[in-house]
Amino acid sequence: MNRPLARPLVPEDNFRRVNPSVYLARAAAAHLRSFVTGGTPRSVAKTMFNDTVTEVILQRAATGPAAISGTQQWAASLAGVAIYDMIQSITSLSAAAEVIDRALKLNMDGVAEYRVPGRALTASAAWVTEGGVAPVRSLSFSNAAVLRPRKLEVLCPFTREMAESSNIEAIVRATLGEQTGLALDLQMFSADPGDGAKPPGLFQSPALTPVTGGGDNAMHGDLANLFAALAAKGGGKTAAVVAAMPQTVRLKSSLGPLWDYPIIGSTALAPGTVAVVEVASLVSGFGTVVEFSTGKYAAVHMEDTAPADFPAAPMKSMFQIDSIVLKAKLSADWGLRAVGHCQYLTGATW
Repeated sequence: MNRPLARPLVPEDNFRRVNPSVYLARAAAAHLRSFVTGGTPRSVAKTMFNDTVTEVILQRAATGPAAISGTQQWAASLAGVAIYDMIQSITSLSAAAEVIDRALKLNMDGVAEYRVPGRALTASAAWVTEGGVAPVRSLSFSNAAVLRPRKLEVLCPFTREMAESSNIEAIVRATLGEQTGLALDLQMFSADPGDGAKPPGLFQSPALTPVTGGGDNAMHGDLANLFAALAAKGGGKTAAVVAAMPQTVRLKSSLGPLWDYPIIGSTALAPGTVAVVEVASLVSGFGTVVEFSTGKYAAVHMEDTAPADFPAAPMKSMFQIDSIVLKAKLSADWGLRAVGHCQYLTGATW
């Protein structure tokens, strides 16, 4: 029997064309809608979407973490893929997401610390005669990437009208993607050494001096110097160029079709900033558990640069403006498996 057109398709109807990241947006949307209807996120998700994966993500109460596990093993496995699928889905918004998508990715579930062996930059394999002794390279942890779960939180206020809208899933998906992507770029492409709260930025090597004079000569000179510095550290074969948008446009419009290194633009970089990252040396880790929390009776410091605890201005009462604040929390970290495998410069003259 044909279903009425008013009923939306669910993953079981069109399973092959549903991206795993959709389930994260649906879980978040269900949390928001449940605040309006008074139901549980699971019951709301069943009414709105009627798909198994979203129900698995929301198997706990709305006030607790939306852990990914359960008896439906296929659903739990697909939910675990959703984190990296979300990263892939925001590559058009985030340079960091695109670099992560090209690099080594690890699962951080239940891990306090990952020590990923340093990248081998010289060959240990050798041609051996019959009965000869084959060389063995010991694992090098001196240049290892040390990954520890760091907490990445996204807080977004939504009005009641938004939460009640039939477009809430699309709104949540866009908002979470934009906020997460910008947060990744701002931290990854920085000289911040990192701490217990955030991963270190990749710009840990001294900045190179840009070539003066502007024009194509300066552009080609800067690229040559960046790749030379990377090659001096044993890298360059799998490099990607990450640049501020003005330099990205210039690079893409000036370099010919024989240029085969990826060029990735980032809105988080200051104009004149250009970097090359050895993608094969980058490793990232993400947890597959996302925790969603919602609140209406919260006072929120509306500040995204230097947030402070209560009281701090500007402060908004979610109750007074009839809004709901959604908080999504996930674990993430990254690191380079070789020293100096990100080189950068600022103040490019082209």
